[in-house]
Amino acid sequence: MTDAKKRLKNIEEHVLPSFFIGVLSQDNAWMKKTIERLLPELEAKALLLAEQCRKEGDCVPDDPLCDENRIKTLFRETLEKLKKEHLERVSKKRFH
Repeated sequence: MTDAKKRLKNIEEHVLPSFFIGVLSQDNAWMKKTIERLLPELEAKALLLAEQCRKEGDCVPDDPLCDENRIKTLFRETLEKLKKEHLERVSKKRFH
């Protein structure tokens, strides 16, 4: 497994899930930064890593880790879930 593929796997298995820990403990500024900058930059990096894996022959044609559409969907779903978690957290604070 190449370094690029290892980094892709790390993004999926560790980095994206860590955002959900952050949403529980951070404020609106963190959320805005995550939505507007961090996730888009990380998605672009993941897409570049996937392209690099394909060029290096480290991804077989059906390898989901290197699938561009899957990566985009994963980031879109992560963004939607983060927004939902954030709204729920904000709503709970208002009523307590």
